[in-house]
Amino acid sequence: MKLVVLLLLMISLSFSAEVAIGFGKLTPDEDIIKLLEKCNAKVRAIWYESPYGSGGSYSRKDWSSAHEFFKGFRKTLSDEYRHMSFSLAIYLKIIIDNHLISSQDLKIYTPVKKFVKGLVNGYLQYYHGHSYIKSGGPIVYAVLAKTDDVDCIEKSELVKDISVNYFPLFTAFLKYVPYYFRPKRYGQYYFFPEVKNAKPEELYKMMQKAVKELENNKEFIQYYEENYIKKYYKGKNFYQHRLEFLKKSIEHKKELSVESSNLGTPPPTYFPNEGDIEYTGTTVVRYNLIQWNNPGDWSVDMPGYEHDLVAKRDYFTECRSYSDLPNWYDDCPTACVSEGSGDYCAFSFGTYNALLIEPEFPYWGRVNLTRGSAVSTNFRLNAQEVFHSPKCFELLNRWICIPCPFDTSWCMGGTPYRDGNPYLRCPTNSLILKTCEFRRFLPYGSAWSGKYDCTPANWCD
Repeated sequence: MKLVVLLLLMISLSFSAEVAIGFGKLTPDEDIIKLLEKCNAKVRAIWYESPYGSGGSYSRKDWSSAHEFFKGFRKTLSDEYRHMSFSLAIYLKIIIDNHLISSQDLKIYTPVKKFVKGLVNGYLQYYHGHSYIKSGGPIVYAVLAKTDDVDCIEKSELVKDISVNYFPLFTAFLKYVPYYFRPKRYGQYYFFPEVKNAKPEELYKMMQKAVKELENNKEFIQYYEENYIKKYYKGKNFYQHRLEFLKKSIEHKKELSVESSNLGTPPPTYFPNEGDIEYTGTTVVRYNLIQWNNPGDWSVDMPGYEHDLVAKRDYFTECRSYSDLPNWYDDCPTACVSEGSGDYCAFSFGTYNALLIEPEFPYWGRVNLTRGSAVSTNFRLNAQEVFHSPKCFELLNRWICIPCPFDTSWCMGGTPYRDGNPYLRCPTNSLILKTCEFRRFLPYGSAWSGKYDCTPANWCD
């Protein structure tokens, strides 16, 4: 026993250890950097939450100095929020410039009103989120670090919780630990009260105000011209492509409103009934206006939802994802890991609680990918019902399964209760929304809609 204690003491004094550090609250970067530098620690991953309705993790393959890591993280996240706020503003601009919606439409058609609320709310989320992140507002609540001075970290008043790993055997468990440290209150501005309670006339004025303010913004003008005027998509002006998409979507909502009045509520589906996928030809995939007519038909009491892009592992190798789904998660840490050694990987985001999904509300997603060596890949886009599945491991020739109730992407697995069950409307937990091909430097875009019968989408259109 004394020998074991001596060995542990020698290990703690002589070797670096991986530590998951929780701060108990959103903590300024400067405070975290000072702590890590003082304790001779490098960092590889952080976990963050924005007060404006999003959060996730950010990681690198190699250990980095705290200052370098946080500088790269802030810039990346700030750029992403900027891109998303501008993209949503352009949708509002297209609607206003082309008179696709009137304030009277917002009074008459409930799905149209919900759609506009989603657009305006999403814009405010990313607009204010970008300003907050760029200004250095605290967003980080946990880090994964490596240090040879664990005692230094443990004594810090900044640290609320810490999990230390001295043995490689326990490395896999550290990926779960930071989720214990997640603050209970986050995303307090997920649905802005002024948007949620807005009357039709007020909502329409919000759209107009957002467009007018940004038309004098030099960054927005540059982004608008580069992405919607100068770029072409399949021979069409990108602006025209977005205009046609919005026209069809809005008309569909008006028709749906009339049908609902005459025929009742549309049947519930766990998969989104409408949306599209855009690939830039390089490293970004966007999903615009992901919408459910009537979210439901869940097979478990606490369902989640996952939006999965499945592609060859030598075309994309890793990713980071962002979304404004309620209680959303970035599933990229599991990409090319949970699939084992197969030829394809899933690059995804999702929500831990699909019961929060609003009908007719437009949600967004963006996946930033790392390119591999291949010049093309077949892909499929899956809509999957997930749940907090148990984690199983083998010990002494026996399989042991333990519950995994925590909100971490490592806990989310496809529900097994749909498969082969003829009484459920969609007898699988994963539905193919779209299949086609990505090619290097060739932009791609396509929409899906109306998958009420649970059949896969066409191969490519």
